[in-house]
Amino acid sequence: MSKLFSTWRFRTATPSFEPGETITVYITGFDEETGAGQARIGDTQLTVQGAAASDIGRLVELRVDSFEPASATGSATIVE
Repeated sequence: MSKLFSTWRFRTATPSFEPGETITVYITGFDEETGAGQARIGDTQLTVQGAAASDIGRLVELRVDSFEPASATGSATIVE
């Protein structure tokens, strides 16, 4: 029975990212005051520079600029 489950891995609700890493995500929100988009991956939140309100719901490629694992937050920039 242990062989059957030996390759199973569970995904976390708060994935971590490394600065410089490129990921593909949906833009889930936009803050008019700051002019930044938001991307949520599980409970992880990234502030996205270079996003527009019209990008909400769009699948984009991001480059992670910074990430804080303890708070599961970071910043990223849309890759053109």
